[in-house]
Amino acid sequence: MREQPGPGADRREEPSDQTTGAAQPAGVTEPALRLTPHITDAEALAVFARKLPGAQAEVRQVIHPFWRTVLSARTRGIFGRSRKKSLSSGAAGAGAGSGPGVGQRMNVLVNAYSGKGFIADFEPIGTPVDAAVWDAALEASDQAGPRPSLFEVSRTARSLVPTKVLKTVKLGMGITLDEAAPPRGILKPNWIVTGANEKFAATILVDGLDSSHYIVRVEKLEQD
Repeated sequence: MREQPGPGADRREEPSDQTTGAAQPAGVTEPALRLTPHITDAEALAVFARKLPGAQAEVRQVIHPFWRTVLSARTRGIFGRSRKKSLSSGAAGAGAGSGPGVGQRMNVLVNAYSGKGFIADFEPIGTPVDAAVWDAALEASDQAGPRPSLFEVSRTARSLVPTKVLKTVKLGMGITLDEAAPPRGILKPNWIVTGANEKFAATILVDGLDSSHYIVRVEKLEQD
């Protein structure tokens, strides 16, 4: 899954006429959610086999912490008021379409380590876990650098949604964002597959939700 740059990449404030609501979330009020994998361990092994034919491999599941924020995006005609004033007919004014549009509910996942985020094209489904499980997953990484605060998580989500919405609305439309749910911990499943054939040894990470993958390590084996 592709992630967009997080709050560290662009510190500019969002335009005040595009966002509403408190910038600072009140805090996590729900248990974290451990997502159910869409990709099985057998499918992860199949991905590895395509990259390294003839390899003997083993697979193990790992989890990666994300924050999930739910935003509702509503569009409105910013030229509606002036258009109404210029129309003498009340019926014509009613047809101007200047009222707010139907809200689009969007799930944004933000990497709890890097602060990068993406808009999820699915509704997260999984098993609630208590704070101890979330804390253990968060502390398990050796990634260096400061982790994003909840304020930065919220800001990243708010910066991603307008870009997505503006691709589908007409010129002159404004956007209002409402936080439908505060940031909640999400544990995203991945598969680590390690193996080797006669020529190469490799480790590949396979995303547990969409089977996208990247090569963690590969080395050429010495031949006798």
